[in-house]
Amino acid sequence: MVNGRKVVCIGGGTGLSTLLKGIKEYVNSGMPDHELIDLDELVAIVSVADDGGSSGRLIDEFGILPPGDIRNCMVALADESELLTKLFSFRFQGSGPLGGHSLGNLLLTALTQMFDGNFQKAVEVASRVLSIRGRILPVSLDNTILCAQLEDGTIVEGQSYIPKRTNRSPIKRVFLKPRNGEGEVKAHPEAVEAIMNADAIIIGPGSLYTSVMPNLALPEISDALSRSEAIKIYVCNVMAEPGETDGYTVSDHVQAVLDHAPMKLDYVLVNSAIAPEELIKQYIREELLEQFNRIKAQAEEAISAIDGEFGNCRLEELMEISLRIAELSRNAHKIADPLRVQILYREEVDGPRLKGIKVIQEDMIRGEMIRDKVDGAIVRKKVIRHDPIKLAGVIVRILKGEV
Repeated sequence: MVNGRKVVCIGGGTGLSTLLKGIKEYVNSGMPDHELIDLDELVAIVSVADDGGSSGRLIDEFGILPPGDIRNCMVALADESELLTKLFSFRFQGSGPLGGHSLGNLLLTALTQMFDGNFQKAVEVASRVLSIRGRILPVSLDNTILCAQLEDGTIVEGQSYIPKRTNRSPIKRVFLKPRNGEGEVKAHPEAVEAIMNADAIIIGPGSLYTSVMPNLALPEISDALSRSEAIKIYVCNVMAEPGETDGYTVSDHVQAVLDHAPMKLDYVLVNSAIAPEELIKQYIREELLEQFNRIKAQAEEAISAIDGEFGNCRLEELMEISLRIAELSRNAHKIADPLRVQILYREEVDGPRLKGIKVIQEDMIRGEMIRDKVDGAIVRKKVIRHDPIKLAGVIVRILKGEV
């Protein structure tokens, strides 16, 4: 009988829940070598940097840790009835107090209050309700604010603000600070312990600087990763993230990970399938629209300053705005480059920078319909994401030693 490996998955957002769903379905479906992963020993270490949408409102009102990414991981690993899982994912519509909240977020908030603010206890109880195998751990039990230091030295605060910032100077690093401004953010001890006990550690996929890095930015997590003897796998994203990884290559992603958490990385998984042309064009159109909206906002700021009190309007400020508009305009043509939209391995660029790391290139994507908010309206659109089963299959083959 094969002993299942202890697998730890680190990330946040849609990427982490996709990975967890794939592992669960691969094992439960009895696919080849599924016994190599022990679901009861599976651990998800989840970012607590989310501050947008329902999670952000619950943080402001109740002071709890953001429940959104945790909830998504619970739904991905749930083994309970489909109805109960759908209820946990249900999101209220409308503009009233409940509008935008998911029932799962509210239940986690209620459980946290029932257990005197113990968020981890709330997660454990909700996990039992959903018959989840494995454990879901917030990377920290502290309320945090994610900060990004840009290449020009600017500091941007707030996970939801980082990708939407007007200043498009590249991100140099991210770090966490306590929401109350006191002391330092500490990693959850159980997360550190899970890393040290793991047989395999999977980092990503997910938004590089706002979902993955908030975990690696904690010194205790970075130190544990450097000391762990587990197999370490990084799953590279399939598409560029505007405001985070514009123009990034595969090796740029890897270098950013290693800059935040120096470690011996064993494998990098890269999708090799080409996304449909119409979807590439859709991504370009959406980002160009965002870019021109940024230019419009800057122009309106300048016009307002001139029309309002021109005598009090400093010409230096207008020149600064003018320079920002010029920079945004110069970058617009880069956005329209299809080669910058999908992330694919390029030997001439990535090969020399990834020596010593085994790069696995396979078809790991699928099209997926999602609901998105555009100009205040909810619309359905198709996006490219990792295929959960394909991704899990590659990971199992790594654990078996076939690749």
